[in-house]
Amino acid sequence: ITIDEISYLALTDHYYEYVPSTGITWTSARAAADIRTYFGLKGYLATITSADEAQLSGEQAKGAGWIGGSDAAVEGVWRWVTGPEGLANGGTGTIFWNGGVNGSSPNYANWNNGEPNQSGNEDYAHVTAPGVGIPGSWNDLSNTGEMSGNYQPKGYIVEYGGTPGDP
Repeated sequence: ITIDEISYLALTDHYYEYVPSTGITWTSARAAADIRTYFGLKGYLATITSADEAQLSGEQAKGAGWIGGSDAAVEGVWRWVTGPEGLANGGTGTIFWNGGVNGSSPNYANWNNGEPNQSGNEDYAHVTAPGVGIPGSWNDLSNTGEMSGNYQPKGYIVEYGGTPGDP
């Protein structure tokens, strides 16, 4: 269900919004998402834990869009570091992927073909730009991404719902 530019997913009872912001870094996108609200629900970089969420966020992204996954703390251990999933496990976050290209998921992951490849210092997850590999899939990038093209950050995906204290 789409309401203006914000979409609702009944499966999670959460809302999702793609926020355009060309060239934004992952750390800036995380901070920007954290101060957004929607009808009293606190925003955070999206934590995509199902195929339905991946499809919805992939359809919303009009370019490479940051999501709340990172392996910056421990290389090759990808965790959700934002939202309710980021608060799990004593605040270390829910692990969604272990390893590189040939790794495995203890729950759900949606990496694009050949990802995560750690090409350089790539510790942050984003939904791929339309037309890059599998629609709605993920890629790893550095905090800044590329300066132009399909791997330049074009925005970020905010999820609303599930945070302690939400109405």
